[in-house]
Amino acid sequence: MELIKNPPPSEADIEAAKAVVKEKGEAVAQLKSAKAGKAEITASVAELDKAKENLSRLEERSKLKPGIPQKDGKIDYSQDFFAHQAFLTVSGQLQVETYACAVSSVHTFGPTFRAEHSHTSRHLAEFWWWSLK
Repeated sequence: MELIKNPPPSEADIEAAKAVVKEKGEAVAQLKSAKAGKAEITASVAELDKAKENLSRLEERSKLKPGIPQKDGKIDYSQDFFAHQAFLTVSGQLQVETYACAVSSVHTFGPTFRAEHSHTSRHLAEFWWWSLK
């Protein structure tokens, strides 16, 4: 939904950001060659860093595509977070929070799912959790 409300930057946006980075870089080079003061160079380098960071964010955001990644009309799980088909659910923790306000002690016990991009025994994406409130 975020990409629909705030679409990724266009190629023109990225080119404009690249031009700003080039301009800021040339300004730093000119200050250095003119042997400008340290404070002036530092301020110019800070502007260059800010422009580079903005360009980086724009380039990263331009790679995002709205919706579910598909290949040949089917879901492309290779681009999915888990890299294979996964079934997730919502834990009862959210619902029990409201009961905790009304009752002195409540608990939940059930499967819990985390979005951790790892498939090792130390980084479980699914486990059983007992939560006391």
